[in-house]
Parts: sequence; structure tokens; C-alpha cells
Amino acid sequence: MKEIVEQIVDSRIENIYDMSDGSIILKLWKNYEKHELRIAPGRCIYLVKGEYKKPQKPSDQILRFRKILNNSIIKKVELVEGERIVIFNIERSRGEILNLIVELLPKGTVIITDSSRRILESLRKLVMKDRKIITGEEYRLPPRRPTITSPADIDQLLESIDKNRKIVSILAVDAGLGGRYAEEVISIAGVDKSKKFSEVSIEEYEKIKEAVIRVLEYVESGQPVIIESNAEAYPLPYLLNSLKTNNVRITEVSDFNEAVRIAYERNLLRQITHKALDKIEEEIRQLNKELEDKYKTLEKLKKLLEWKNEMARIILTHSNEIEQLKYVEEPEEREIGGLKVKIQSSKRTILVSSLLGEIKLSFDESIAKQASRLFDEAKNISHRIEELKREIGNIQERISKLSQKKEPIILEELESLSPKITLTKRNWYEKYRWFYTSEGFLAVAGRDASSNHALIRKHLEKDDLVFHSEVRGAPILILKNGVKSSETSIIEAAQFAACYSRAWREGLQYVSVYYVKPEQISLSPPPGHYLPKGGVIIKGEKKYLTVKLELAIGVEDDMLVWGPPQTLEVRTTKMVKITPGNKKAKQLAEEIVNQIFKDVDSRKKIELIEKIIQIIPYGCGSIS
Repeated sequence: MKEIVEQIVDSRIENIYDMSDGSIILKLWKNYEKHELRIAPGRCIYLVKGEYKKPQKPSDQILRFRKILNNSIIKKVELVEGERIVIFNIERSRGEILNLIVELLPKGTVIITDSSRRILESLRKLVMKDRKIITGEEYRLPPRRPTITSPADIDQLLESIDKNRKIVSILAVDAGLGGRYAEEVISIAGVDKSKKFSEVSIEEYEKIKEAVIRVLEYVESGQPVIIESNAEAYPLPYLLNSLKTNNVRITEVSDFNEAVRIAYERNLLRQITHKALDKIEEEIRQLNKELEDKYKTLEKLKKLLEWKNEMARIILTHSNEIEQLKYVEEPEEREIGGLKVKIQSSKRTILVSSLLGEIKLSFDESIAKQASRLFDEAKNISHRIEELKREIGNIQERISKLSQKKEPIILEELESLSPKITLTKRNWYEKYRWFYTSEGFLAVAGRDASSNHALIRKHLEKDDLVFHSEVRGAPILILKNGVKSSETSIIEAAQFAACYSRAWREGLQYVSVYYVKPEQISLSPPPGHYLPKGGVIIKGEKKYLTVKLELAIGVEDDMLVWGPPQTLEVRTTKMVKITPGNKKAKQLAEEIVNQIFKDVDSRKKIELIEKIIQIIPYGCGSIS
């Protein structure tokens, strides 16, 4: 809370969302920046500069939260000493003061109370032996627990405890350190944790006191880390001396708030992907079982094919000899071509066998014909083998696809779970110069020859209009869906294109700009001609406009906006016009910020100046 309180206080609550994991998000706005405060009752709280993907439909309860809290201001943040409870003092538009109370206790919840602590709303209804969290009831804190915040607290607590209990238990429970930090204190002090307090020497007692102070200092100023095993990730304010780091990954992070965020998101990712991955694993297991069965069948068929072919070959080779046996009176078993042959005259059959099996041949059909039929049976087996191989290949491909599907599922869920940081999220046109006309049409201009070429090649579509000033070194500008716009947007697009041409650097007041349709544009020169870098071929008639070189910079909904003056006149609360001039961009930007952003802090002021410097054409101009 110490890390994030400055960003939270004086923030406006723009909206509230409930998330699928049971957490809620407060969308905050302060000093032209948006943050999201994620509150997972019973687990954690942290702040991000960015936006999470939200469920489309809010719950009825969150709608009630919105009705009470939206557009209110967070005036103060209090952390209840020795407890996992944060209280936000909220001021509504009418001056009414409310409390938003976040409990990170095991039975966690989020509560809204009025100034007298009467509960107005709560995420969960809770009835405990010492208090009730129910709408209409007075909110009461849990019974105060012991806590150590200074060396004086240590003596006071240790003097009042039962001397027959183990020292580690006393530190964990009576001193309020919890098991993890009690173990850490004992580890640093080098004391046997199984000792009772009555068995601790004066020297050991002093070591324990020093260790507690050191732990408190480490928590305040140590290097935050994330400890991650195969089971979970958890944040620590520093790498504990007592921590066994075998089979864990340790990641250092910039601050503890970030450690909490990353650890929470990773654990959430595990939970969400576990079910999906389990389903895939089960499907893979079933396919592997099916694959194993098919491989067994394949081996059997291969052996059967080999046997059938071999039997058919030998029988066909010795068909005449076997045929003669039909007329023999029950002779003894004999061997022909390595096969055992036995005549069964009473059954009118000849039994032919090998180590792999036997075949009965009939007296009523020629032996050659029966051998031929065996070849046909072998051929059918061969076809089944090929079919089985295809089935095996299909199963293997399905297993491969399912295995490859695991990572995209994790990445997809990670994309969904992680906040989109506003500073890095860019639309395609943000790499160029751009603005929206007063009618809402997007106008995009190149920054140099390369981006002019890329803009035409990648983003020009059939309903666009293309603009260019009648001076060398001018940008190409595309008015998206320009054929559907009115003259107003066309003039604004032409003016924007003119301002970023060399006409601005030359100090001209007016310049001629033409526009054409996409079918009039070609990036390929005629045979035998050369097209300079960034150049285009224009075919057919051009439509001309004469426009004034003038830009405006202003404020819309606390955000910096820019474009031709007529674009901003109906949208902005404050606006400054600039024209070609000799004043350097930095000085000009500072004057603009002082005029239209009077109440911003120094850090935000620097950011605005840097942004405006990028907007000013050719790094110079004057306020008109």
C-alpha cells in the first residue's frame, strides 16, 4: 500500500467490474492517466497501469456498487495496523463521505459503508461469532491482534506471553508475525526453533529481538522477488534467509506491487488452464490407448499376411502333389514343402499346418483355386494394413495437434489474464501522423519517404482519398473512407497534410493541396522511368484546395488531442492554435502546457511537453 497509495489518492473511480475469478476491479483516473486497482478478497490487492479484459455483463451486485461509487473520488487510504484490511475514504459528488473496505482475511470481502460505518453493500454476507457483515449492520473491525512495529513492541509482547510455549509459536501467533516470518526470525537469530521461551538464554533473546528488527527492515527496503514452484507462485518483499530455494524459480521485480500482480496472474493462469489442459491430456491418453491397440492389430495383421502369403505360395507350388492326396485312403501325416499335411477323408478335407496356424482345404474344389483364394485373402489383409497405417497416422497427427494446442491455450489465457499496458498498446495508425476529423473520419499521414510508401502499400483501400501538398517533401495523407465524407473532412485532411509539409518550415501561410482516389495511385513507374523513394505515380485529374497552415492542440476529456482548429473547436474545453514561426518546439510546448494544463504535477507536465514537441511540425512555430 505504501508503494501505490500516492497513485490512488485523489483518483476518480471511473467504473467497477467483477471478474470471473471473484475479484473486482476499480478503474481509476488521475492526472490524465488510467490505472486499475484489482481487489481479490481474501487474497490480494494491487494496482496496474493498463486495462484487463472484462466480462461483458456485470452482476447485479456490481451494478449496485457502480451506482454508489462511480465518479466518486478516493480521498484517503488507511491500512488497519496489524490486520489485512484496507479502508478507502470515498467522497461522492455531493460531498458525501463513504468507506470502501477491503478485507484480505481468509473469509475476504469488499464492503461499502456510510460515514457512520453502516453497511450499504457487501460482496459477501458473513456472520461470525464477534461481528456481522450484513447490509444495514454497523461495520466493526475484527478483534485487534498483537503486532510488532518497533523494538519496544517486542519487549512488551514477549514479557506477556506463556513461557512454556515454543518460541517459534509465540512469534507466529502472539507476536503476529505468522509462520513464515517467525521461521525467518529464528533462522536469522540462529536459535533452535523447538526451544520453549523459558529455555531461551538472554543472549538468544537479544538475537531474536535483533532478528525481528532486521526482518522489519528487509520488508521495508529489500529487493522484492517472486518464488515459483510447479505448484504455485508467491510474492515476497525480499528473499527470505529461511527459504529453501531447491526446485524453485526466483524472479526479482521492481516493486512488491508488481510481485503481487505477477504471482497472482500466474496462479490464476494455472487454475484456468488446468481444466483445459486436463481435458487435452485425457484426450491424448485415450488416443494413445487407441494407438497402442491399433499397433498391436497392425503387428498381428503383418504376421497373418506373411503367413497367408507363405501358405498360399507353398500350397500353389505343391498343388498337384496335394491334389493326389484326395485319393489316398487316410494315409499318415506327411510333410510337403515344409508344411504338415493330414488327409481327413471322412470329412473330405486336407489339413495343412505350420507353426503359425492351419488351413483346411476341401476335396470339392481344386487345390490351385483354393491357393489362389488364399492370395486374395492376403491381398485383403494387405489393404487393411494400409488402411490401419492411415488410421495410425491420423491419430498421431491428432495427438501432435493436441500437444501443440497446449501452449496456445496457455498464451491465450495469459493474454486474457494480463493487463494491457496502455503505453504499449498501439493502433496501426499510431506509427504515423494522424487525427480524427470533426465528422469522425480517420486521417493518417506519413512521416517520411519510407512511411509514405508503407502507408500506400499497406493501408490504402478503395473508399479512401489520398492527399498531397504541392511542395517537395510533403507527406502523403490517407483519409479513410474519405469518399463517404463531406467537404468539411476533406478540408481538414488537406490542412493537416499541408501543416506537415515543408511549407511550414518555409513559413508560408497558405499552400495548395490536391487529392485523388486510390485507383489513380500507382507505385510502379512506366518502363524506362525511375520513381524516387516514397514517390507515387498519379493518373488522371487532381482536385485542388488552398488551405491555411494552422494546427490546434487541446484537451478533450482530460486527454491531449490535436488536429486542424475546426476539428477541435466543438470537442475541446481548452485549445491553443499554432502557426509557422521561429519559436523552438520545447519553448512552444511549455507555453501550451501552461495555458491548457495548469493543474498537472511536474511529472505529467514533462510527459505532456514531450508529446507536444512531437506534434509541432518541423520543431518550430508560434501561438496564433
